[in-house]
Amino acid sequence: MSSISETPADEFERTPWDDLTSARQRVALAIAYVHGPQTFNRPDLREDVEKTKGVEEVIDDEDRVLTSLKYTRLLNDLTEDGYLVKEFQGGTNPVILDVEYDSARDTRSAAPWGDASALHTLVSQVCDREGITRNLLDEVSNPYDFNEVKNKVNAVVGRTVLHPYADPSKYRFTKEGYSVVIGKVEEEDSDE
Repeated sequence: MSSISETPADEFERTPWDDLTSARQRVALAIAYVHGPQTFNRPDLREDVEKTKGVEEVIDDEDRVLTSLKYTRLLNDLTEDGYLVKEFQGGTNPVILDVEYDSARDTRSAAPWGDASALHTLVSQVCDREGITRNLLDEVSNPYDFNEVKNKVNAVVGRTVLHPYADPSKYRFTKEGYSVVIGKVEEEDSDE
């Protein structure tokens, strides 16, 4: 696993709030409103913001924030600006999961990225389960390309049965960064 061993101290210079782009300000406000100072998983952030009522009271454009949260760039920018800390670097140990795995019926629940034999076993068990031909791998241009195989299987089955998974990146506010942002959240909230 790849973790970030040293978290930056809060003494580092922080970009002044008014110097942040409006996109960075929106994202910071949304994170503070939804998660406060707690650590959050980057892949869950967009859904967390969508589910939280009242976010539009502290940001001017919820749709723009949701679009921004599809990408990691703004979180990394806020880290460079001294507002966030990346506590854990995700993307490690990726696997393809069989989301309909049943231990009584199937032989594998996942295939480690790069293990084509394990991936092909997953494909075979999905084909058997769905009653479709096992020569599905003949229909892809590269049977060793995990994304291509996964996409083909899911398309033929008509739903997601093979799904990639990797450890998520985790972020949190710096102590001083959170103080600045929560103050802005409270200002926006009281303006309503």
